Amino acid sequence: MPAAPPAYAPPAGYPTAPTTPYGAPPAAPVYGAAPGAPGYGVAPGAPGYPPAGYGVPPAPPKAPDTRPKTLAIIALILAIVGVVMAFIPFVNWIAGLVLLAAFIIALIALISKKQGGTGMSITALILSVVGGIISVVMIALSFLWIGGAVLNDAIQDEIAQETIAPEDDEPADDVTTAQDIVITDGSFGRYEFDPETWWYVVMFENPNQDYIFDFASIDVEAIGADGTILDTSNEYRVILSGEAALVGDFYEVGAGEIVDLNVIGPTAADAILSPFAETGEFTLGDLAATSDDFSTTVTGTVSGDFEEDQELVQITVVARDTSGQIIGGAWTYVDRLPSDGTKVQFEATFWDPLPEGTVFEAFASL
Repeated sequence: MPAAPPAYAPPAGYPTAPTTPYGAPPAAPVYGAAPGAPGYGVAPGAPGYPPAGYGVPPAPPKAPDTRPKTLAIIALILAIVGVVMAFIPFVNWIAGLVLLAAFIIALIALISKKQGGTGMSITALILSVVGGIISVVMIALSFLWIGGAVLNDAIQDEIAQETIAPEDDEPADDVTTAQDIVITDGSFGRYEFDPETWWYVVMFENPNQDYIFDFASIDVEAIGADGTILDTSNEYRVILSGEAALVGDFYEVGAGEIVDLNVIGPTAADAILSPFAETGEFTLGDLAATSDDFSTTVTGTVSGDFEEDQELVQITVVARDTSGQIIGGAWTYVDRLPSDGTKVQFEATFWDPLPEGTVFEAFASL
């Protein structure tokens, strides 16, 4: 191995390199604000500004619905008409067809994208359903009413045909049957205060002691000189055994002249068996009359011996002149007639003053 070259020595007079190592350089000075100088920030009272950004843009206005509303309008009209028809007896039988049409048209209007009027279609749909329910209920009630009326007529016919059967040891001649109502008297005339209005009075008798006529229809016809029926008045009464009276008015005679009355009442077939001892009767009395320049007022009392209290008992007062001719009639009613025979006072008014010597009769009916 060759020997290392000899070390080089600097010439004489050259300084030697320092042997002391270099230290770390001094730290650089920090430059900041001058002592006592204020710092710069946000000016006092100045608002802060949020960072810039993009908000949600407003929704554009909804375009108007230009689709036709014809079907919706038709459905709504049909539904309203159908609901009204549903409340009318017997007419409600066809209300279902109108409501069904409204329901179908409303559905078509809702489903079709070419038709507008959604609100009207929904309303028509609801009305058609509600109207259909009402129609069904009303039809059911109509059938119940018809069935009840038919059943009631059948029962009355069966009762009317019943007779009091004779005992085996009694002759057949003793069999009791009902008889027709008998018209005993009647009259009519014009009111002095209103010559175009006519009054009438009809007196009749139920000759059947043990039969009554329940809620019997009585028609009184005003007959003209040529036999034309000028007007008709209709009343419903419970006709008990004995005498009774009916008063009323004709308003449609016009320029005609009444010459006679025709009374159409119940027949014997309409009578209902009701033994007199079990039915009860009215007692009227204490009649007194007072008159002024415009009217005559009659007061009196009525009592009864029925099993139960009677309500809305009608009192008819008949006026006769000194010759016995009927010259007027008036009616009133009492709210309640006790069954124990307690007297109840009534007051009836004749709207034409009646002459001195007028005789009054009073009758009660249910």
